[in-house]
Amino acid sequence: MCDLAKGEAEQFDIIASNSHSEGLSVFQGQVQNTEISDSVGLGIRVIKDGRPGYAHTERLTKEAIAQTIKDAVCHTQWTEKIDIELPEPAEKPAGTPNYNPELEKLDLGQLKDFCIELEKATFAKSKEIENIPYLGADRENDRTIIANHKGLFYEGKSNSVSVGAGAVASRDGIKKLGNFVKSGRNWSEFTVEEIAGRTAQYATELFGAKKIEGGKIPVILSERIAARFLALYDSPFEAESMQKGMSRLAGKEGEMVASSAFSLWNDPAGELFQHKHFFDSEGVPTQRLKVIENGVFNSALYNLETAAKAGRKSTGNGARGFGTKMSTSFYNLLVPAGDKSTAELLKLFPKCLLVARLEGNSGCNAVSGELSIGAHGFWCENGVVQHPVDGVTLSGNFFDIIKNVVAVGNEYYNPFASYKVPALAISELAVSC
Repeated sequence: MCDLAKGEAEQFDIIASNSHSEGLSVFQGQVQNTEISDSVGLGIRVIKDGRPGYAHTERLTKEAIAQTIKDAVCHTQWTEKIDIELPEPAEKPAGTPNYNPELEKLDLGQLKDFCIELEKATFAKSKEIENIPYLGADRENDRTIIANHKGLFYEGKSNSVSVGAGAVASRDGIKKLGNFVKSGRNWSEFTVEEIAGRTAQYATELFGAKKIEGGKIPVILSERIAARFLALYDSPFEAESMQKGMSRLAGKEGEMVASSAFSLWNDPAGELFQHKHFFDSEGVPTQRLKVIENGVFNSALYNLETAAKAGRKSTGNGARGFGTKMSTSFYNLLVPAGDKSTAELLKLFPKCLLVARLEGNSGCNAVSGELSIGAHGFWCENGVVQHPVDGVTLSGNFFDIIKNVVAVGNEYYNPFASYKVPALAISELAVSC
């Protein structure tokens, strides 16, 4: 594709990727189904007369590739002119930190045996568990190449394995579902005991739930769900959202937009993360970016195109798959830890709701910041859990919530996650029962 694209446009860059995954599910001691899938594709962005054009193909014949380039060039006549310069090659750190060759030795037979043992162990954890409808494992390998007309050529490899279970427990005619998924790239860290224990705990922890009085009350979003909460509202931090009038943060760089207790970083090669990102999808070197620091909004996330429109430099947050146009993404989102454990956060308020689960997101709008979401958790008084709570709705606005953060916890939930957020103590949030 690089050879054929030369001479067709002033600039071009290419994304190529190949993914392979294989997995299985187990039910009642038997393999229910297996799945093996592969995907491969090439995507190109050409810039002709200053205008970008995109096209992609999953057919890797010379004819298909040539047609893809022609399509991309054709599309440039319809796009807005932008002033960008694709990056020169830069030195890439040695090694493949996102790839563990030992994981290639793990096969479906081993995953099957692990899952069958996991099912038995989960049932043994509690007599209240009556069914395990969801139980499975999968292993994935990914290879990505980024190249451009300047000779930039970066190749990345990654792999991982995931195992999870969802169990239904019953008590006094009431049924509850709990699930837990573990992911990583070191198979020796996966134990039947941990996954079975977590699954059984989450299936049974909400029995005995009681009603609470609604109103505006202190709420602690536990580390189990705080990252998911932030993920619902990450798009307002992207420059593209601001330029399209879809972010309330537009024009607020340098202003206090959150509590001084709250910070939010883009941390692509941070030591807390097992997946490292040294370059974005445009080949621009990534960087630690303190998007919010002590409540102050410092910078939006930019790719080359949005940076050109704003008269800025890219922050190295360009994101693109072979079949999509350029967008923007966090490369490892981090809320830096505070100095209190989750248990210590509970003591900040005489009474509070500790939220351990969220349900759905249809009432959440990243543009307006509106929040309306079902939740489950635990009622706490004087730092002590009193009883479970279920069937409540949290209502408010994201941009008000981050202003009401009074403290941040120091515990992270998922070691393999790309979003790491500790528990967040919020002074008040509307809770309806």
